[in-house]
Parts: sequence; structure tokens; C-alpha cells
Amino acid sequence: MVGDMSATRAVTKTDREMEDAMLAFAGDAERVRVIEAARVFKRSWIDLAEALTEVHEKDRWQEWGFDSFEGYCRKELHLKKNTVLKLLGSYRFLEQSAPRVIRRTQEQPAAPVPSFQAVDFVARARKRGAADDETMKEIEVAAFEEGAEAPMLSRRFKQVAFPVDDQEKKKRLRGQIVNAARRLAGLIADADAPVPHEIATAVEEALGDLLTSLEPTESN
Repeated sequence: MVGDMSATRAVTKTDREMEDAMLAFAGDAERVRVIEAARVFKRSWIDLAEALTEVHEKDRWQEWGFDSFEGYCRKELHLKKNTVLKLLGSYRFLEQSAPRVIRRTQEQPAAPVPSFQAVDFVARARKRGAADDETMKEIEVAAFEEGAEAPMLSRRFKQVAFPVDDQEKKKRLRGQIVNAARRLAGLIADADAPVPHEIATAVEEALGDLLTSLEPTESN
């Protein structure tokens, strides 16, 4: 099945580099397995996360001549640090809290696999602890059984799983006002701005007063 998928999609420079790496390290089955898992991780990220977990725990990247695990992932697997952290974290969460999902992918290859972004959402929601048990069950069913992606989970459950208190709302709004005021001030100050000089001056003064009034609160 993997071969069919590879044959139907466009071959990128990264694909070619990883294929060359697989040929170059053909004598090291584990190393080739990790590279292959990285190539198809969008189809089954769990395979890649499991392989990366083993490489990380056994420090195999050192044996393969890399200065760091992060460097190995970036140079050989073409994976960004943030992606790797989410992969490892999501896999660890499934191992500890929902091992059935991992077993299902092993026993039923055709079964849907929740994306690591969806698993990351569930893990963060559980860690936050704002949602009650019933809501957490709804979130897990949506992610693990219904295959809901992270954006859909966010739309449905963000307010209850990651509630924003009044202080944080005010801080965000203050930041938005500051950014908008600075942008407007920059636009008006442009020599080509179609704004009468006296109006531009008045607006600039008002924006300056606005930014000054927000500075003490913004720094807290």
C-alpha cells in the first residue's frame, strides 16, 4: 500500500534525498526503517513516533554520527524540532492514556489513525484539567474514534478545554490594540499617505497618547 501511495504522488527533492539515504544505509535496518517511517508519517505517524522514541531512548543517533537527536531529525529525516516534540509527546500520551489506539493501528491497518495534532490537543486538554470528565470523554471519542482533526476539536471544545480568564482576555485585547495603533501610526507617517497634514498630525498625537496610556499596564 505504501508503494502505491509513493508512486502516485509527486517526487520532491526531500523524497529523493531520503531515498538516497535509505540506499546508502541499506546495511543498517533500523536506520532505514526510521527514514522510511519519516517519509510516510502523514499516513501513519505512530510508526514514526515509535521509531523515534526508540532512537531517542537508545541514543542511536550518536552511533550514527550526529551531535544531537535534534540534529539527526533535522538533517536525516527533515523534521523540525517542534514537529518531533509533538510526535514524541503524542505517542507517549497514547502509550500511557490510550494504548488501545496504538494496538488498533497494529491490528487493523485499515483503521483510521488520529493525527498527532489531534492527539496533542487531547493531551494538552487533559493536562490543563479545565474540562470535566464527561467533556474529556467526548473529546477523546471525537479524536480517537471519529477521527476529528485538531481544527475541528478546537472549534468544538476550545472554550471548555482551554478557558480564557478575564485578565488574559484583557491582555490579549491590549496587545491587539497596541499592534493596530502602531500599524496605523506607521501608515499615516508614510509620505504617500492620502491624509491631510493637520488630520495626520492629530491622529498621530492621539495614537501616541493611546500607546503611552497602555505602556504601564502592558509591561506588567
